[in-house]
Amino acid sequence: ISNLFAAPLFQHESEPTDFLMVLGQVKDKTKSSIHETATGGLGVVLRPLPPSIYCVGQTEPRVKVFAPNTNDEKKFVNAFVPYQVSKNIERTELQQGRGLTFDDIKDRLFANTTIPHGQLRIRIKQVANFERSNNGIWSLK
Repeated sequence: ISNLFAAPLFQHESEPTDFLMVLGQVKDKTKSSIHETATGGLGVVLRPLPPSIYCVGQTEPRVKVFAPNTNDEKKFVNAFVPYQVSKNIERTELQQGRGLTFDDIKDRLFANTTIPHGQLRIRIKQVANFERSNNGIWSLK
């Protein structure tokens, strides 16, 4: 089960003339009642359908995926980064009794992103205070 997409499912009453055609590559020389195929060629298999089957329709997205460098993506990142930072600082404060350094935040949360250091600092300042006397620790406001 995934929250990324949904696919509608419908029951289908099949007719006696309905069939399933499977097209695939044949590895061995086979003989079927339909035709003969050679090694390495394409083979076709026809199978009857049961009287009642379920069919899956076209998948539909549940989560919006933003195009790169659009206003929607920038608005999302501007809200998402401070949220993630505050959530992780709060968790560290509860577990270890201290905040996080800038390098900890960058390495834990944004190691695989291309957010510039200056932009990341601006987002951290929205939710945390910098304690210069405490080895450069960021703690929640």
